Amino acid sequence: MRRDQVEFAAEWGRQWGVSVATEPVCRGHSAPGEFLARWMFARPSMSLVHGPRGGGKSFLRSLATHYDSIRHPRHETHILGGSLAQSKQIYGALGAFHGAAPDSGVFRRLLKTEAEYATASKVSILAASPTSVRGPHVASLCLDEVDEIDPDIREDSFGMCMEMHGVRASVSMTSTWHKPDGPMAELVEKGRAGEFPVHSFCAFEVLERCPEERSGESLEKCPECPIVRWCHSDVAFGGPDGRTPLPKAKRSNGHYAIDSLIQKTRGVSLRVFESDYLCLRPRASRVWFTGFDESLNVAGDDAAWMADYVPGHPVHASVDVGVWAGAVLFQVFHGEPPAPGLPPTVRVNVFGEHLSHEVPSDGVARGVLREIAERCGDPKSAGLLTVSTDSAAGAKNPVGRTIRAIFAEEGLVGSDGEIHPWDKYSGSVGDTLALVERLICSADGYRSLAIHPRCKHLISALLTYQRKYLGGQATDAPVDPQHPAEEMVDALRGGLAHVFPTRMRPTPPGLRREPLHRIV
Repeated sequence: MRRDQVEFAAEWGRQWGVSVATEPVCRGHSAPGEFLARWMFARPSMSLVHGPRGGGKSFLRSLATHYDSIRHPRHETHILGGSLAQSKQIYGALGAFHGAAPDSGVFRRLLKTEAEYATASKVSILAASPTSVRGPHVASLCLDEVDEIDPDIREDSFGMCMEMHGVRASVSMTSTWHKPDGPMAELVEKGRAGEFPVHSFCAFEVLERCPEERSGESLEKCPECPIVRWCHSDVAFGGPDGRTPLPKAKRSNGHYAIDSLIQKTRGVSLRVFESDYLCLRPRASRVWFTGFDESLNVAGDDAAWMADYVPGHPVHASVDVGVWAGAVLFQVFHGEPPAPGLPPTVRVNVFGEHLSHEVPSDGVARGVLREIAERCGDPKSAGLLTVSTDSAAGAKNPVGRTIRAIFAEEGLVGSDGEIHPWDKYSGSVGDTLALVERLICSADGYRSLAIHPRCKHLISALLTYQRKYLGGQATDAPVDPQHPAEEMVDALRGGLAHVFPTRMRPTPPGLRREPLHRIV
């Protein structure tokens, strides 16, 4: 948006008693003034705003609705939330605007569920139900807390929105993001693929400016602050001389009290704080792979290092078959020790995946073959492919025979002419999951597992795969079932266990022998 439009949007907020921040402070985030101006002037046909709890999403959407209702005569807006209470959040802000300027004369009526303006514009709230979303057509549709709205109801509601009285139709969606694989995950993916604008902001975008008495003149008090680790994560240069390093709270200029944000760090878990207030991608509670970090384990073209296919290097295809079928393609690289006296390093690059549901075994095999061909070209000519699969799909199993036959037909049963069953023994599931954990992030912080961003199903699985709890206590067993995450994780752990085989430590008689993965 143009700068003058952003400033106008901020001034519009001040006129009605709302402070609107106009500068982003986190890398990749938008300032509230930017998407407010987009709603007011560009009116995109669809847009999504991902913001923090208490960040003012509903008030900002109300400001745009207030503007539309005054500027466009006979303009109509419907507000739909995940619940009737959520629907009332945007509508309720209209009453606050009336309180800020009671003599403005812009309202004709301000009722419990409907407002009518002097311009004959109307704003009404709806409950999220199949019947309510089949109402009359309106030019503006506001969906609040869209992560809580049933996707079928959300899509049905789109039919209410159409161009009216010369004003183009516009659907705006706002929400926090609680569910790793919920409606917001789908919408963010579509938006980032270019279907509609997506704006994200967090508590730091709307945080009040940190005063000198809190930070110290030279930021010497910052280490004492409970939010310093996040505040100083994106240091930028500014200040009067343009060269002073400034943390986020020294660049922000919003309404959210610093003490309130500090209180949240003490009152909620790290998982909830990073999801609800820093607006990072949410993680499921009781998640298994707590060390998995998209910013560190996912490596694509825009990263300092990549996880794509390297020609001329052996490829491993690991396939988990069943009603749900998952597969991963990866390569393993061994490097020099990071320092004298340390073991050699290992690097696993996952660059391809396959996921299908209720597809016959021959369809699974051909789907994996297509992924191999698309990612690797023709690895069979160099004999660089190793194929492994669940032991339940072994040579005597019809599923295994089908996969083997189709792979053999294409000359892709592996460089040794075999499809290898994954190692299976008592405790193998827990051991192989521990192997994945160790490769994701070892105790010394070294990350050996890199995943290409195209492997969205595997990334989602590692973020959501859960540990079983009994009586409130964590166990070393996963939740069962948890499709499709378990198919992707099983394919990964099975293939890795084949590459890094187990061996038994010699132990005195009577003691349980523990498998040890050789990853060096």
